[in-house]
Amino acid sequence: MTRPYNAREICEAIGITLDTLYRTRETRHTRDALPRPITEHPLRWERTGFDAWLTRYHPARPPTPANDPVRPPDAVTIAEHQALFHAAYATPPLDTGRQRNRG
Repeated sequence: MTRPYNAREICEAIGITLDTLYRTRETRHTRDALPRPITEHPLRWERTGFDAWLTRYHPARPPTPANDPVRPPDAVTIAEHQALFHAAYATPPLDTGRQRNRG
């Protein structure tokens, strides 16, 4: 069985001081979804739960790259967007001259 993380190891992992952790711990639980400690005196966290939080929810983690093969389109004005929208979704005009009555 592995030993739990202590407060100093948590501070090193998220890049804050021990004093900051003690002052802002409750805020970090609500805002950043930091896991609750398994013991209060001294503070200790379960390893697997904290490691999972680090890989998923750490606020300093860079955003994950998109899986798009091409970059997103450039921003356009509202008028340009409407023109592109109408061009993409316009219905072709009906050719009434070629219609025949079947009967």
